[in-house]
Order: sequence, then C-alpha cells, then structure tokens
Amino acid sequence: MVACGSQEESLPDTAEAALYLNVATLEQTRSGEAELPDNEKMHSVRIVILHEDGTVEHNRYYSLEGAQAQKYILLKVRPNEKKKIFLFANEESVSTVEGVTGGNQTLTAFFNDYTENSSGFEAAVNGIYFAPDYSNGKNIPMSSVYEIVFTEGKLEKTFYVVRVATKFTMNFMNWRSEEVTVTNFTIEKYADENFLLARVNDSEQNRQLFKGKTWIEWLKEVSDASSESDDYATTEAAGWLKNYELPVQADKTKIYTHGPVTVGKPTVDINYPDNSKPGVAKDVPVFYLPESMNPKAGATDGEQEYTLTIHISGKDEPFVCPLPNLKALFRNTHVLVNITLYNSNEIVVDVIPYSEVALDPVFGL
Repeated sequence: MVACGSQEESLPDTAEAALYLNVATLEQTRSGEAELPDNEKMHSVRIVILHEDGTVEHNRYYSLEGAQAQKYILLKVRPNEKKKIFLFANEESVSTVEGVTGGNQTLTAFFNDYTENSSGFEAAVNGIYFAPDYSNGKNIPMSSVYEIVFTEGKLEKTFYVVRVATKFTMNFMNWRSEEVTVTNFTIEKYADENFLLARVNDSEQNRQLFKGKTWIEWLKEVSDASSESDDYATTEAAGWLKNYELPVQADKTKIYTHGPVTVGKPTVDINYPDNSKPGVAKDVPVFYLPESMNPKAGATDGEQEYTLTIHISGKDEPFVCPLPNLKALFRNTHVLVNITLYNSNEIVVDVIPYSEVALDPVFGL
C-alpha cells in the first residue's frame, strides 16, 4: 500500500488562485511489482514557489508521518503570473552543502535563509552541490523544479521528485556444484559529488531525445514503459540521457568496493531439469552510488562506460567485465545486475537497461 499525506491547509471555493499539488516519487520499481524500500520514499517535503520576478512566494516544509510515496498539499497563490516550483524531499540526509556563500552549512539551514519576498533563491540553489552518503539505509534526497503559468481559479497537478542517486542490485546465480565465495567486487568509476538539482543541458541532443517534453516527463515516461523483459532494442529506442553536468569539484574516478558475498549451491533435479534452480546469495547486495559520468574512450556522443570486477575465492585472476551497454548513469537509474556463475570459461555479457537497468554478465568459472 502507498501511504498518502493529506492536504495541509483548506481554502474556500472563493479563493482567487489555489494550487493543489500531488508530490510523488518517480518510481524505480517495475510496474509496481515490488514495494519501494522506505529510504527511497519521502520522509519530509519542502516546497519553494517563486513569483515571476524571482522572489519567494512560499517556502513550506512538511515533516511526514512515516515513509510516503505521495503527499497532497494545497496552497493559496498569486494569480496571473508565471511561477517556478522547487520541490525537495529528505533534506535532512544532506548534512553539508557546498557552493553557497557564507561557508558550508546544512541543506535545511540554507533553505531557512529564504523567507517570503526574499530574492536570489534560484541562483543560489542551482549552485548547490554535495557529497552524498547513502550508507546504512539513509534516506535518499530528491529534487525537481517546474515552471507553470498560473491564471485564476484552482490548478491540480502531480509534481514528481527525482532521487539524487543511482541504485545497484546484484543478483548472483550459481550453477557450480559447490558454494562460491565472492571475496569482493568493484564498480568503477563513479563521481563523489552531485548537484542538488539536476543539470540537464539544453542541447540539440537532448531536444531530440525529449521530443518536446521536459527531462522529468521523459524520465517518467521511460520508467513507466520499462519492464524486466525489455530487450536492448527497446532500451535503444527509448534513448539515453547523456548530456548533463556534474560539479567541476567532483572526483569522477572513485571505485566502489563491496565486501564478501556467499553464493549457495544450486538445487538440481536430474529427472526434471526444468525444476533445477541456481544457488543465490542469502543477502543480495543492494547499494546506491551518486549520479556519475565516466566517458567511454573514443566516444563522441557522451556515451559512458562502467566496469565490474569480481574476485572469486580460489581464483587467482579477477573477472573484469566492462558493461558496454550501460551508456549513462544519470540520477534515479536502477541498475539490476544478474551474474550467472558457470563451470565453463566462457564470459558473456547481455545488457537490457533502463530506468531499472538489467545487466546479465555470465561468468565462466
């Protein structure tokens, strides 16, 4: 079940202009097949609305009761003007922001500096970057910005917040006759700092990709349409968002290392082979990395490349597997990696990406 927050204030029918917001997470799961973990939901929401002249109309913070995927909010606003709506969730997870005047501070402290009618918010928030910490189940920060033209009356609209993180799920499947111990595995190379708000470039490449939509609308459409049975042609048809920016201060050469993983023995039914099942890890590795950008050597269109290295107990040489069809690691991407361990020496890589990205490297052992 999805927990929903109720509106925070009620307005009379005679209100000149009322904005009814449904703030929702941009889902990472496939067609609602699995419930989102709590750290990928909203625990708090902040809404900053700017007048057409850039001054603050509303700066509202809402602490939610438990983890929620939706929050309904009703606000009275000035009619007949263009507005910008900034949305943030789980700001408490950002302990230090950089790129702001007056030294580093918490994200909440930054927001609290901007009261009604104050100016300069848009320029300041666009410059914010931070070093994410997604360890120990910390709530994932989310953000988005919308521009709307508001007349009179009431406007109801769903606004999505986008997670400032990428997610990896590593499924090990063992067909060997014995238990397999993965001493560690690594993923390289990722960036250690991200902008709070996505920096998606207004380029010809992106305009052709979005086809008149905003990047959030495009990402929502791709996410909704994706399924676990997608083939790579489906992913290529959707395209890749490759033209975005990271802070110049970011170290883009970081290597993620995961500790030991024990993969059990398979269950083999000689009489009914179709009933056989591979051994799996008791604890499936799931982890989060920042939005990243690791250019592929020789690529001219912004294509990226990431490399998985697996160290197996009893094996001197590691298995190194570039993931050639993971062409970008933009925020909110879920990378599902299925690693099948066989007795042969063959290595096959099959990649079926998108908003949840399925990677199927087959490692012969």
